[in-house]
Amino acid sequence: MKAKFVQRSDSVDFTPEKDMAAGEIVRLGNLIGVVKLPIAAGCLGTLALTGIFDVSKTHSLSFAAGDCVCSSPDGKIGKSGILLGTAVQPSPAHADSVRILLNCDANATLESIDTTGAASWQSL
Repeated sequence: MKAKFVQRSDSVDFTPEKDMAAGEIVRLGNLIGVVKLPIAAGCLGTLALTGIFDVSKTHSLSFAAGDCVCSSPDGKIGKSGILLGTAVQPSPAHADSVRILLNCDANATLESIDTTGAASWQSL
C-alpha cells in the first residue's frame, strides 16, 4: 500500500451549497469543521479541522475542563449529541461560550463513533 501526501491535516477544502459565514460549524459524519473565512455558495473555501475555538452556549449550561462538548442536530450546545470537541478550561453557567479543542475526545473508542452520519457536509 502507498500513500501520497496531499495537504496538512489542520484544514480541508470545502465547497458549500449555501453561503457560509466565518465561524459556522459543519459536519461530515464524525468530522467537524469550522468555516475559517466567509464562503459563497458554490465557491471553494476552507474548514478548520483542528484548533481551539470559543463556541457559544446557553447560560444555564456549565462545563469543566475535559468535558465533552456536543451539539444537538438543531445546533444547541450540550453534553450529548454530535461531538464537537473537548472543553480546555472551565466554563461556568454564566459564561457566553465554552472554549474547546476541536475534534478531540480523549475518551473516544471505536464503539462510540457514529457510523450513521450523513454522507455530505451539513451545518450544525
